[in-house]
Amino acid sequence: MKTKHKVIISTVVILILTAASVFSIAAEKLPQYRKIVVTSAAKRTMGQTINIKGYIEPFEKQEINLDTTQKVSAVYVQEGQAVKAGDLLFKLDDTDSAYRLKSEQLSLKAAQSELSNLLKSETKDKKDLTFSVAQAELAYKNAVDELNDAKIRCEDNQKLYSEGFISKEELDNGLRSLSKLESTKIMQEMQLERAKHALDNYDDERQQQIDKLKSNIELIQMNIDNLNSKIDISTKALINGIVIRCKLQNDQYPSVDSTKVEVYDLSQYLINIYIKQNEAVQVIEGQKASIRITGLEQKTYLGTVIEVEDTATMLQGGTKVPMVKVKIAVDEPDQNIRVGFEAQVSLDLNIRTDVVAIDFQGIVEDHNGNKFVYMFKDNKATRKLVKTGIEDGFLVEIVEGLIPGDQYILNPPERVQNESSFKLWSWGYELK
Repeated sequence: MKTKHKVIISTVVILILTAASVFSIAAEKLPQYRKIVVTSAAKRTMGQTINIKGYIEPFEKQEINLDTTQKVSAVYVQEGQAVKAGDLLFKLDDTDSAYRLKSEQLSLKAAQSELSNLLKSETKDKKDLTFSVAQAELAYKNAVDELNDAKIRCEDNQKLYSEGFISKEELDNGLRSLSKLESTKIMQEMQLERAKHALDNYDDERQQQIDKLKSNIELIQMNIDNLNSKIDISTKALINGIVIRCKLQNDQYPSVDSTKVEVYDLSQYLINIYIKQNEAVQVIEGQKASIRITGLEQKTYLGTVIEVEDTATMLQGGTKVPMVKVKIAVDEPDQNIRVGFEAQVSLDLNIRTDVVAIDFQGIVEDHNGNKFVYMFKDNKATRKLVKTGIEDGFLVEIVEGLIPGDQYILNPPERVQNESSFKLWSWGYELK
């Protein structure tokens, strides 16, 4: 009985192990039976679409920024009012600024005169310094000669005094004269060194004086320009438009929140976008664009490129790629559009016709960046090197490697993507 039970248990274990083995083999083989799709390369019209975010702006705008220390004497417009170019917007009280301007102008004139005299006097000043050196050298030579003569007289006086021919007082007077002449010689030597130093350093010191005067003149000119901006600030409208912002009050100083006056020309709405330089070369004036406004997605607006700037710029805080500003006008704006609204602009670039294209899923790329497709012929898939061009949604242009009608594997399994070829049957694939 026990033997029978052992046989039954052994049989069950064998069945379980056999089932596990079969399941393992099936799991290993299962990827070979996935559905593999074969399709063909075909000629198509392709292009690249770029999408860039921008903001609705007026056709033109005028912004005037005032200083809180500049008193407004009169205001002639209010927000929402239509104005024409040349209309007076407000008037400033320029009494204090005019007084300070006059003072700065006098300071500027004095500094400019000093600089002019300094530039003109170079030859004369250098001659004067050369003459001073010559005078100092002569004075020093005379002091040395007088000192040497005095030393000889003192030596003679010592002999005369020892022999009783002169008094002690005469001897002392001679020594005092010698001491004075030694001091004079030292002073003349110092004067000579000072004169030589002045001559040697004349060019550097003169240049420092010139630079200092020029800096002073530049600072005074900046003060004058600042004062002029307060006096001559444009208090007139420079464009036809609507007063969007003006919170100034008569006979009041502007507050921090009311220093700006804005006039917008809303005859047309613009969107300024920045695109990469390699994309900008494909954009031309007159080109159409598709515009979607955030919050108004149910409608697509059309726009026209009206300007492509001639120079590129590096945007602060952006990528390190030069960007070109493109100005797009909204063709038919409606009452829903407002300045400052966010917009998404779509531009079609690099449109090409009759290009060979395949689905992007058919492309395999190796670790070196080489791109391949698996061409299909006579139940065999063979890896073929290709060169790609532009991409348009799910399609990729094939520049080299395929011709229209060539069949390829749309979705080569990952397991075969390192194989140069494999057999393909209706029930699956077979690695060779």
